[in-house]
Amino acid sequence: MRVERMLLVGIAGIIVGLVGVASAQTKAVVWPAAAIKWTDNAAVPGAKAATLWGDPAKGAYGALKQVPAGTVLAAHTHKNDSHVVTVKGSITLEIDGKKTVLGSGSYTMIPGGVPHSATCGAGAACEYFEHMAGAFDSTPAKH
Repeated sequence: MRVERMLLVGIAGIIVGLVGVASAQTKAVVWPAAAIKWTDNAAVPGAKAATLWGDPAKGAYGALKQVPAGTVLAAHTHKNDSHVVTVKGSITLEIDGKKTVLGSGSYTMIPGGVPHSATCGAGAACEYFEHMAGAFDSTPAKH
């Protein structure tokens, strides 16, 4: 688990650099895993989120998210591109009828407006890092 967290921190740093998120901070931010504050996600029973920067309700953000084993996120879209790195667990992502199993260290970029669904494997809870350049939204996909 420690290696997964270090991988996540490294990938998150790369994503922040690549997307050009500007910061007025002049001090480093270091959060050991025990210091990260998780909050319940009312939209998905048993799910939790830990915002690392920004505000998902207002604009660009980066967050760690957890969902219980077996959780199904039905087909939906987002307005903004979604950058996701799987930290632990096994997530089956479906886009355009194609299913891909994503394990720890996997990266996905889903363009805004593209319908997709995701299922956390039955064996263990799933954790992933998510970055969006705008506020979080989720609209059920039309069939």
